[in-house]
Amino acid sequence: MNPASCPLNQRITERYPELTGKARQLADYLQLNSDKMLILSTAEIAEACKVSKTSVSRFIRQLGYQDHQQLRQELRASRERGEPVAAEPSQGDHLQQEISNLQQLWQHIDQAQLEQVVERLASAKRVKIIGYRNSYPLALHLRQQLSQCRQDVELLPLPGQTLGEELANLNQDDLVFLIGIRRRTHGFADLVEHLQGQACVLLTDQSGQKYARQVSHLLVCPMGNHGALDSYAAPMSLLANIANQVYDWLGNLSKQQSGQISRHYQQLQELEQ
Repeated sequence: MNPASCPLNQRITERYPELTGKARQLADYLQLNSDKMLILSTAEIAEACKVSKTSVSRFIRQLGYQDHQQLRQELRASRERGEPVAAEPSQGDHLQQEISNLQQLWQHIDQAQLEQVVERLASAKRVKIIGYRNSYPLALHLRQQLSQCRQDVELLPLPGQTLGEELANLNQDDLVFLIGIRRRTHGFADLVEHLQGQACVLLTDQSGQKYARQVSHLLVCPMGNHGALDSYAAPMSLLANIANQVYDWLGNLSKQQSGQISRHYQQLQELEQ
């Protein structure tokens, strides 16, 4: 977890001058291992720091928490906002977590809405794709896939540019595909509000459901993860499915587009033989 954003580390920094002896020993350990408060018991922390369980409990109260459980709840809340902190120890369960996320995605996805998104992506005059931070690789991948199916697919904004010029040229025949996984940029809400009235698809995690009434279509991907860093297997799976459905929907048009691209690859010798 980033020390600057960790609530536990902030409290330790504020109270460190008041701490003595064993409390500072615990503070030094936990500032470097914030996630341990989530994945270890009080006894295990005490053993790691070579202090008593009573010392750990007293230290937690010195920081202003009622008990270990309250501190864990605060760290879990930080994890739900997307801050990197392990939710529990890794015990080879990564595959099961990925499978669980994918099962949740495909069991709960609104198939009717997914079909509408595919139709809009296939029939829109132009498609503009927007994604910042960790959503950018998803946006870039979607743009690459859709470009194999149809023309006039753009990733916004261009490097070093702003959105104003591009959004000013949108019309009702165009579609904006917005990707906003948690820890979205500060101006994300303003962007969603600005796009109201424009055909817009939002792909997001659970926390982005608050924008449901402001966009034309909402696609939610589960981002459950026991590790410190998020896995993007679920949104990538959804994007792959969408792109393939668009390819099928366009039929001969997508075959012509991908065929033309392949010929250019060959003429420019861009791909390994």
